[in-house]
Amino acid sequence: MALSMPTKAALTHGLAAASKAALQGPRTGGNPQVGCAILSPAGRILSMGYHRGAGSAHAEVDALANLKEDTGSAPLTAVVTLEPCNHSGKTPPCTRALIEAGIKNVIWAADDPNPKAAGGGEYLSSQGINAMPASEVGIDEDVLAKAQEVSAHWVLATRRGRPWTIAKVAQTLDGYCAAKDGSSQWITNRLSRAYAHRIRSSVDVIIAGTGTVLADNPQLSARLADGRELPQQSRPLVVGKREIPADFYLTGKAEQARTHDLKAVLESCYQRGEIFALLEGGPTLVTAALKAGLVDELHVYLAPRLLGEGRKGIGDLGINALTSSLDFQLQQVKELGGDVFLALEKEGASCLPD
Repeated sequence: MALSMPTKAALTHGLAAASKAALQGPRTGGNPQVGCAILSPAGRILSMGYHRGAGSAHAEVDALANLKEDTGSAPLTAVVTLEPCNHSGKTPPCTRALIEAGIKNVIWAADDPNPKAAGGGEYLSSQGINAMPASEVGIDEDVLAKAQEVSAHWVLATRRGRPWTIAKVAQTLDGYCAAKDGSSQWITNRLSRAYAHRIRSSVDVIIAGTGTVLADNPQLSARLADGRELPQQSRPLVVGKREIPADFYLTGKAEQARTHDLKAVLESCYQRGEIFALLEGGPTLVTAALKAGLVDELHVYLAPRLLGEGRKGIGDLGINALTSSLDFQLQQVKELGGDVFLALEKEGASCLPD
């Protein structure tokens, strides 16, 4: 560690503050949430910054703009949740801003996987900056893990070229999403539906199959209980080859991907800059996504009622033995006025509202 760099304790405190700042920025819109803290040689936080969305100043530039104290030639340290970018997009590269500001040390939690923007740390080092991942300077492991979680979904989506995908299932205790006569509104209660609408507002795109659209004529918008739309809305997308009637709500308001290749659909969503996708149904779409290994997070709303027969919330997955089961890890259990909400993940960090 360079002599002019703050202590491990100060760097840990700075990274924790940067992680908290990062969460103030939007998680949707295609760009990662990033936070930055500028530290004095003694480890005092001089300024903070975070990224406010596509086209706005990146966290490092925001933190530098917020640096009001005259520090002279003191060797300052930038602690960032994500490796500084090294390319010009809608904004200039952060590496240039850090160099021009005279920053001497740059520490980051997660490497940038984007080939267009990666290599910021290497470039900074080539310009005489003491730049290195946080894992190399002894930052507290728990704080480092939380800092890496801030951009974990974006990092994973960038590496594989498709969004973090949530599948939603609302069903009875015995696993049915509709009764024998086809009726399904409403399996769950008002609180469950309100919670589901909050999650709708936290993703980039909401996807429904033509079967669900034809059966329910949904809006796929995020709304309050009184019907008013929430400020944050996601793009609705219909998947499937069947025609949607001209008088249906989504006709003319939602794009239709006339294919059953869900992987290709999700990849096209990523190309649009969409990092979080929500599969709203129905059972055919969710089952296909599970079979194809495209579900990262499973949201199950359980209503305390039994039907005995009807339509299953999840269809045949082609599994014949217990040893071949699709296993998820339970992340959250929430009671919603008698219903129970379960959030389960295959990998990565949670993407739930508080």
